[in-house]
Amino acid sequence: MRLFPAVALIAVAIASPAAAKTLTFNATLTGIAPPTTTGSPARGKAVIKVDMATKKVSVDLDVTGITLDQLNDGLVAKPIGPIHFHVYRTADDVELILPLPYGPNYKATPKGFHVTVRGYDYEAGAKLLNTGATFDEFVNGMRSQRVVLNIHTDKFPDGEISGKTMVK
Repeated sequence: MRLFPAVALIAVAIASPAAAKTLTFNATLTGIAPPTTTGSPARGKAVIKVDMATKKVSVDLDVTGITLDQLNDGLVAKPIGPIHFHVYRTADDVELILPLPYGPNYKATPKGFHVTVRGYDYEAGAKLLNTGATFDEFVNGMRSQRVVLNIHTDKFPDGEISGKTMVK
């Protein structure tokens, strides 16, 4: 009987970290490195957290050198918004994998803007795009630096600045 509590405690300890695992990634966005070589002086820094148990994504993104009114008007008006994660399977096989819809989570700052997204359901975001990319492909692409965070502006509709995701 004394063994049961110890075994149960070990089972909970083993299961809890896996269930509560959150992966953290960083991205540094510029306009001077592939895939976005626009020459833009704008810059961005993002911290992306992925909750493996709930399949939810949180993003904190600070951008300088681009203002909210410079974001791509056509994409701002669409449900997918002007900021996206793209997966680069190969140089010729690129897919929009997760959008960050425009809304109240986009806030102007003195030198640009900040985006805060909390607990964004991957499946709901992917559904906006009708993408076939799974949550696992998203996470594996982030781990292998094949996922790029891209900011689309009126001046550069294909993306003014972008950055690969890297494990923190």
